[in-house]
Amino acid sequence: MSGILNMLVAGGGGVPFTFTISTNQTNADLRTLAVNAGWDQNSKVEATINSGIYISSTTTGTPGLTISGTFPSGVELINNGLVIGMGGKGGNGGNGANGTAGAAGGLALSVSTAVSINNTSGTIGGGGGGGGGGGGTNVSGTTYTGGGGGGGRTGTTNSSGGTGVNAGTAGTSSAAGTGGAGGFGGGYNTTGAGGNGGDWGSAGSTGAAASIVSGGTGYAGGAGGAAGGAVTGNSNITWIATGTRLGAIT
Repeated sequence: MSGILNMLVAGGGGVPFTFTISTNQTNADLRTLAVNAGWDQNSKVEATINSGIYISSTTTGTPGLTISGTFPSGVELINNGLVIGMGGKGGNGGNGANGTAGAAGGLALSVSTAVSINNTSGTIGGGGGGGGGGGGTNVSGTTYTGGGGGGGRTGTTNSSGGTGVNAGTAGTSSAAGTGGAGGFGGGYNTTGAGGNGGDWGSAGSTGAAASIVSGGTGYAGGAGGAAGGAVTGNSNITWIATGTRLGAIT
């Protein structure tokens, strides 16, 4: 596979099969990466993620990296890069209604087989939750829309900001998205701003409620989306070094 460099093919004597992941990967499975790099499916595997490399996801329903299946002689992961879950989408601004909730961020790492992980200089982080949409207004039967929530911080696939009178911005690998500003809500009333997306391993912010001065009904902002988890299957992991882990570890 392009960007995965086989450094040492195991022969006799229990020599491990080592390979380096040197380009960004999405929705990755460590066993599949090892097989594609030339592993004989018997020797111990030692996989290294290079510094600055992202192993991330294109959807909140799929972990950035999965470690599963059979490794007859064991497996060790050295993470010098970033294993990151997908960020949650921002909620939409309410149109004469409450803002909708931001979506939860996705999981970074799922483990269902025994593995040793050396995360001395790496980061393992769940996707940020999406910000909630801002509350709308209803003034004399005319509805007005709140601002959209920002997308949660993510990996190499941007998360989406929510729609609204002003849309929220997308979350990227560098930063969470920001909520869109509220707007005119009829008379002296204003609709609520969208909440900001969450950073890696953090929930999104709740959208703001509409502000009513007179003659109308204002609605609440949507809840921020939950943070994505850093790790599931922790009981299968021997941590040589924990490094930076952002989000729940279960």
